[in-house]
Amino acid sequence: MNFFDTAVSFLSLAIKFSTVFLFGATGEIINQKSGHLNMGTPGIMYFGALGGVLGERIYIMCTPAEMPLNSVLIVLIPVLFAIIFGAFGGLIFSFFTVTLHCNQNVTGLTLTTLGVGVSCLFISGMPMDRMAEAGLQMQSAFPGYKSLGWFGEIFLSQSWFTYLGIVIAIATAIIISKTKVGLNLRAVGENAAAADSAGINVNAYRYIATIIGGAIAGIGGAFYELDKTKGMFNIADGIDAFGWLALCIVIFSMWKPLIAIFASFGFACLSILPSFVSGNDYITYGLKILPYLATLLVLIITSIINSKKAQAPASLGVTYFREDR
Repeated sequence: MNFFDTAVSFLSLAIKFSTVFLFGATGEIINQKSGHLNMGTPGIMYFGALGGVLGERIYIMCTPAEMPLNSVLIVLIPVLFAIIFGAFGGLIFSFFTVTLHCNQNVTGLTLTTLGVGVSCLFISGMPMDRMAEAGLQMQSAFPGYKSLGWFGEIFLSQSWFTYLGIVIAIATAIIISKTKVGLNLRAVGENAAAADSAGINVNAYRYIATIIGGAIAGIGGAFYELDKTKGMFNIADGIDAFGWLALCIVIFSMWKPLIAIFASFGFACLSILPSFVSGNDYITYGLKILPYLATLLVLIITSIINSKKAQAPASLGVTYFREDR
């Protein structure tokens, strides 16, 4: 394979890999805009993976072996299940932090542990027959992309998940910055007491934002499990690791979903780079830590840049007690 073909393959795979980061980052941006520091996002992505695999298994079990899998249902049903499971993870977080006033950091870490453990337990015990067949049907939203050469290979060879993630990120950016709902959400995240005084239902906004954010992050987990690995679950895949990097992308993108699209692509490039570079084990292992080194760099840069646009919502991580207003 020549350099040009390698570059095309690299960019195509980077866009595909960025999808899991983009769903996680977009969901977490919505969480944090409401003032919720949801460190349970990695676990919620595992919940989404569990929902996606379960939805796909139910569809496969209901389809006779001699009948081909429907290309629409094989995507739609897992996505719906992933949304439900991810939203349930967001509901758990909101119940403990909003209703019971529990510490957000402790709740998030506990939710991640729960999501990883429960999902790995159930997914690893599911039968995998026809899962690879289903995964192959998800690979491209535009089957004729090869006729368009390198452009089709890079931009049109992706699954519906990738295009859905971009649409959701753009829609999220518009809602947050251009609508009254977005204005109220930002007010809740910046100063919950002032928002409450202005008649905004702080608890409702935090509940809804966290549930929606969880649903979006859940789709990211389902994407990785059903599209990227074609349903072949492996505990070593570590979906939670991508969830932690998604949290870093939120900071890198300065809580802006549009920037998160490009930041996700950048982190995806660093993540897949080792598979395109030949060398000894030391070089390979060294390249594998690049995304995590980038995480440290992001934290250093954002701490140096003393700009309001680069700072988190003022009430991020702060539990709101209405009686203290």
